[in-house]
Amino acid sequence: MISEEFEAKTLDQAVELACKHFGVERDDLDIEVLSQGSTGIFGIGAKKARIKASIKPETLLKKRAEEAQRVLVKLITSGDLEINFSFEIKPNGISFSLSGPDSKLFVAKDGAPLNALQYLVNKIVAKRLGVGPKITLNIEGFKNGKSQKLEGLARKAAKEAIKTKKPVFLPPMPASDRRQIHLAVKKMKGVISRSRGVGQKRRVVIFPQSSRFSGRRPK
Repeated sequence: MISEEFEAKTLDQAVELACKHFGVERDDLDIEVLSQGSTGIFGIGAKKARIKASIKPETLLKKRAEEAQRVLVKLITSGDLEINFSFEIKPNGISFSLSGPDSKLFVAKDGAPLNALQYLVNKIVAKRLGVGPKITLNIEGFKNGKSQKLEGLARKAAKEAIKTKKPVFLPPMPASDRRQIHLAVKKMKGVISRSRGVGQKRRVVIFPQSSRFSGRRPK
């Protein structure tokens, strides 16, 4: 967390400055007292109180979720879409679940519109609040089903690589899908995975572990 130092005549005033700076209540801050300060004698030798303050992680996640909610409402309204959503705050990020008649529009082309919407929401929130925990969007379990599909694809390709003792090239896919493939392969014995290609043509290649063509670690 980013910490800032504040000083004032008293600790309470220093805390008040921190609250105004971060735009939160006192209970939302982690505060470290650096100096209690002192009034001195008749004002001579007075020292200011100093604190170091930062927003609590749970407060940051809540603020991020609220901002993402505002962004989603505006995007959905401007598109005249009938979509409902709820969100869950997790230790490592925020997960939104979308539903409603128009939500199916975002699962076309293997979820490409959903990925684009997720990217846009994260980009806008990051511009307003700075870079932070990732915001993920899911539509009625679509991503859960997709994860199972990707793991199945990884297992099938791994078996083929072991059987043929040759690398197996998977279709080009977005970074989030490649990551799931890499994680799935990491749990398997006898195979390793690498990313190859540039931009939209970037794909995962699964190698037999003894292959001399595996090259660098995946990105």
